[in-house]
Amino acid sequence: MSETPNPAPKKNTFGASVSFDIEKAPEPKRREKKNHEEEQPSVSVKKQPSSADVDCPGCGNSLSEDEWLDALVGFVSGVRDFELGNPVRARIVQTLRNTVTNMDTPHPRDIWEVSIVNRLMQEIKRIVQAEILRKSNEEAEQKFSITEVQEMIQATERETRSTMATEIWEDVVVQVQTALEPELRKQIETEMWVEFEAELRRRQES
Repeated sequence: MSETPNPAPKKNTFGASVSFDIEKAPEPKRREKKNHEEEQPSVSVKKQPSSADVDCPGCGNSLSEDEWLDALVGFVSGVRDFELGNPVRARIVQTLRNTVTNMDTPHPRDIWEVSIVNRLMQEIKRIVQAEILRKSNEEAEQKFSITEVQEMIQATERETRSTMATEIWEDVVVQVQTALEPELRKQIETEMWVEFEAELRRRQES
């Protein structure tokens, strides 16, 4: 004699019904091993940057303010290879630009940081084009060998790199101060007004 009950669906059986014979001797049941990875899903916890450190959006490591600005300047300075027309580096730089545009940068840098990078890119492009034009005009007046031309290009790259490192750093510092100062002032004023109103209510109630 057999029955086909319709119990509640078992876990991980997609709701299939089970048939069994009540007169048949019960068979030993095998214990199923639970997959700990499925039972305990990984939970990613987003680390909040502190006031002294900044979380790198790429590797997640904590950087100081100076190290973060150095990394930003180093990234933007790498665009010189892109401007020189190297096809491999050009693709890498363009990919990094798209990544920076789409990524969530650390608070409160989510608004002004990409703007700084774009401005620095435009400034580097202008300087490189000016140097190329100046060298082209000089070469038109004089005849140089291929080796001499390559040496002049390398010297121009080194000169532009050292000059831009200082100019970009100063520009970044100014942009950071301009962006953060109004926000900090507004936050401090709001906190002071809250404390003032709380103290005023306390005195009125007493």
